[in-house]
Amino acid sequence: MKTLYNIFANWNITKKLMQKPFWNKVLSYEVLSYLVFGVLTTLVNYAVFYIFDKILGTAPLFSFHIFSKPFHVTFEDVSTFIAWVFAVLFAYFTNKLWVFESKSWKAGVVAKEILSFFAARIISYLVFEALGFMLLRNMLIWTGLGETACKWIAKITMSVLVVLFNYFASKFVVFRNKKKETKSENEDSIN
Repeated sequence: MKTLYNIFANWNITKKLMQKPFWNKVLSYEVLSYLVFGVLTTLVNYAVFYIFDKILGTAPLFSFHIFSKPFHVTFEDVSTFIAWVFAVLFAYFTNKLWVFESKSWKAGVVAKEILSFFAARIISYLVFEALGFMLLRNMLIWTGLGETACKWIAKITMSVLVVLFNYFASKFVVFRNKKKETKSENEDSIN
């Protein structure tokens, strides 16, 4: 991955852009590799969903009521959940290895990273689903746009915000101690 990035970074247009502080940050190895692995994570999600959807189908699994409103859980929902778990695990390992380069494989470090990585993904899902719902409702009321246009605007807006939230959560919460842990492991191996 770094070899491909170095080729990209040595293009004349890239060199010129990277002389500007904003583009230097946007075109950094960390940001671009995060985006590349984000696309791959989405593909993993789709592939795993497709496989499990074909295996399990879409039949109803069970139903329940909340405030007299029925909710139906199907095998398609199970496939969606399994695909999400696979995608988040794929994202964790690619982010650990190639994006944020967290080198520690100590059980405690990995457990802490995985738990905080999954927690950040759950929080981003819940928060941005709620915000997307509110944005959609407000756009339907105030903009005069059709429902389809409002849905896509809300979905695209929330997707961008989720990517940003997950990037900053990974950088500043999940993998924030990578240099300290690597230094500590190096000191342990010397002693």
